[in-house]
Amino acid sequence: MEWILVVLAGGALVGAGRQLLVRRAARKVDSEELAQIERLAGEDVTEFGEELARLGERVQADDLDADGRLDYQRALAAYEAAQQALAKLRSANDVSTITDTLATGRYAIVCVRARSAGQPVPVRRVPCFFNPQHGPSTTDVVWNQPKHGTRRIAVCAQDAARLHEGEEPEVRMVVIGNRRVPYWEAGKAVLPYSSGYFAQGGGAQYISEAKITGPLHRIADGGMANGMGDIGPGL
Repeated sequence: MEWILVVLAGGALVGAGRQLLVRRAARKVDSEELAQIERLAGEDVTEFGEELARLGERVQADDLDADGRLDYQRALAAYEAAQQALAKLRSANDVSTITDTLATGRYAIVCVRARSAGQPVPVRRVPCFFNPQHGPSTTDVVWNQPKHGTRRIAVCAQDAARLHEGEEPEVRMVVIGNRRVPYWEAGKAVLPYSSGYFAQGGGAQYISEAKITGPLHRIADGGMANGMGDIGPGL
């Protein structure tokens, strides 16, 4: 009887040890995901701050009308809020707070530029699919990526022009091992980041069907590179 109790106790210890290892592995994955999301979001916050600084060099707040100054203040507030949210980021799933704030700030910058040029303020649209750092999209295109099919996606004016001329769009790239891939194919680790910018629409559908179901990948040296794909009929 005693040997049975010993065996049972040993089995319980083994089971507890396995559970501990599983929990530790899960915490490690969560920590790696958070670090990767924090890196991507941090790059976006830095880029937005630089864009805001360039805007300040070209446009003086005193030269704007009341609506223009309000948009300018919204952009400044978005930058401050994004910095604070980045500093408080504790979960990869919370990155949507940062992406939403940056999207609002980028639209505010577009509004300031339009008002300072005496042009109509554009309707707010989702960010450019190829690289959310490009700011709000201006049009939809039908885009075909080899092996992934054709989708209608929202893109910025610059990428739309590149595609129209037969050139490649500027795609937000990340490094997986020794390969550079579009951010939407970087694995589960960046899904909260991608979904934060594209919660619905063609971009969200494309992301959901890309290689986001693969294993966790370590990401480094994010950036932009001329990308891939063809454009169908302009829309």
